[in-house]
Amino acid sequence: MEIPSASMLLCRDVNPKILYSRKVLIVKLSALGDILHALPALKYLRRTAPSLEIHWASDASFAELLAGCPEVVKAVPFPFREWKKQSFSPKTWKEVLGAVRALRRERYDIAIDIQGNLKSGLVTRLSGAPLRIGFDRDGVREAPNLLLTNRKARLLPEDRHVSRKYLRVASCLFGEPFEPSDLSPDLSVSAEDRDAAASLVKELLGDAVFRVAVHSGSTWPTKRMSKVFWAGVILSLRERCPAVGVLLSWGSEEERREALEIREMAGGSVELLPRLSIMRLAAVYRECGFVMAPDTGPLHLAAAVGAATVSVFRATDGLRNAPDGASHRFLQAPMECTACLRKECDRNQMCLDSVSSLEAAELMAGLMGA
Repeated sequence: MEIPSASMLLCRDVNPKILYSRKVLIVKLSALGDILHALPALKYLRRTAPSLEIHWASDASFAELLAGCPEVVKAVPFPFREWKKQSFSPKTWKEVLGAVRALRRERYDIAIDIQGNLKSGLVTRLSGAPLRIGFDRDGVREAPNLLLTNRKARLLPEDRHVSRKYLRVASCLFGEPFEPSDLSPDLSVSAEDRDAAASLVKELLGDAVFRVAVHSGSTWPTKRMSKVFWAGVILSLRERCPAVGVLLSWGSEEERREALEIREMAGGSVELLPRLSIMRLAAVYRECGFVMAPDTGPLHLAAAVGAATVSVFRATDGLRNAPDGASHRFLQAPMECTACLRKECDRNQMCLDSVSSLEAAELMAGLMGA
């Protein structure tokens, strides 16, 4: 690849030789779905500048996930949740200072902040990287972040999907356009997890011809669908395809109780998964091949390991967040206020009722070829 001229760069006043720097830190701290949306940036960087040594700073809870990314040489975990619980403890501050010193010892050449809030900006600044790339004023999530980066990526009108936004930031130094194929995340699953997932799915669903995983939970009440909705989806899908087996995944105890109620309402050939690690759950989704969910981390985990998905969007925008590609479908609540980004809403029930479980089932049956 030729070194691009300065006129090719979206970020101004950058020495093109820095594109061949050795060490880059990606800063995307959370959450699960957002980190998975950011994986295409890895694919782009590896294709465009294969000599880069890429590290990734995240919340400690996602270190296992990043270990499944062959492009990431080193995951840099920060136990933010533990620190927050004991924010006034001398032990916590000692750990924070130790983490900052360890970060600076890496001597990063470039830090790329694709989160855009104050916390990610602080990590980016504390990395010591001389070149710190982030969103411009129109793309940043929290304005103080602008003070902590020294090169800004300008989003373009076509950057509606969140993965495109992240790719725009990651690509702004390189002058190389990203391709449609760059938009698909790619997460590797270990042979151990694949084998364990195959055994578990076989044990729970036997010889079911089609195997569909359903995850009903989400952190926002306005993203979730009701238990009646998901039971209706399963019943309608079974009418179209009697040989389908369904697995219900869950994260919290509340989600587990909800899954039990869905199983009770939906009847036979529906089983609950046990509590699983992120990568074991990813392997189960890969083994099933088909996943249904609202806008939630497990949806994007399924897409990242190659499962076909049908998703439901209400408070968030499917054109921005839904998995991209020919093997994915989504329903958007047909309300004039859809994609409102509200976590609570007095029209929540009306919004829930506006989405058809039959239509969701038909979309999945279409993907299955049933």
